[in-house]
Amino acid sequence: MPANVKHLSAGGGPAFSLMGSTLYFKDEPGDNDDAQLLFEHRMPPTFSVPPHTERNHEAFYVLEGTLEIEADGECYRLSPGDFLSIRPGVLHALHNPGPGMMSTLTLVSPGSQHARFFSTVGESIDDPSNPPVSEEPPDFEWVAAVASECGIEFVRP
Repeated sequence: MPANVKHLSAGGGPAFSLMGSTLYFKDEPGDNDDAQLLFEHRMPPTFSVPPHTERNHEAFYVLEGTLEIEADGECYRLSPGDFLSIRPGVLHALHNPGPGMMSTLTLVSPGSQHARFFSTVGESIDDPSNPPVSEEPPDFEWVAAVASECGIEFVRP
């Protein structure tokens, strides 16, 4: 049974390194009967998430840096304090144009499919301030297959 109150210090929560970015789970599906997954996403400069659709509602609140989101044929440039939400099925892509790190608080509802995707494809890490850097690009076919099982469909490059 989930706790009635959950408190995490800054940088707290399960952390994952995912293709160069870092994710910190804050409110996990197991905490809230799968109502949502709330996580902090830290993206280094020039990092991108390729175009994809998903079955879930997704919302972004920028904490630091600049986040560019192309969604439904429009490009949105978000700064700290800006918010954007995306309905299920909308094709979208994310990009940090730099020059510095970008951090966003991201809400996905329901959340279990995204949590499963991130924990399967990502690497659990103990020191989020120093995530591992992969020498090899990820196997797109494997990532896309896992994503598809989790309700996320990446557009093939």
